[in-house]
Amino acid sequence: CVASNRVFGPEGASNPFEILTHSEDRKGASVRSVFPVGHMTTTLEFGPERKEILFHQGKAVEAVDDDRACRSKLAAEVVGDIERLFGEWDQWGWHRVTFYGDLKEPVFALADALGWKVREEA
Repeated sequence: CVASNRVFGPEGASNPFEILTHSEDRKGASVRSVFPVGHMTTTLEFGPERKEILFHQGKAVEAVDDDRACRSKLAAEVVGDIERLFGEWDQWGWHRVTFYGDLKEPVFALADALGWKVREEA
């Protein structure tokens, strides 16, 4: 897993982190980034073969500290239809990339410039 300790960019404040073992095999090292809460997030996945961008947003509510799966986890209060998000989650696989900030307008502008569609999953 990869997670930044500067979620607001290279000039932004750093957030705390821990160095732990890799979760699945307990070998090597893995970083757990303790994500800040109270901020809007934008989560994306790019599907070039479909010419689509998968999109949802949420407000960060908890930096999850659980030994299972990825070391760096974030709980968010979803903006939109949570049932739709759960229902369509497996359509594109498990992993997404989450950014801090409301990036809806620039994501739609990028899709328009590329001739792609944005699929709002929530």
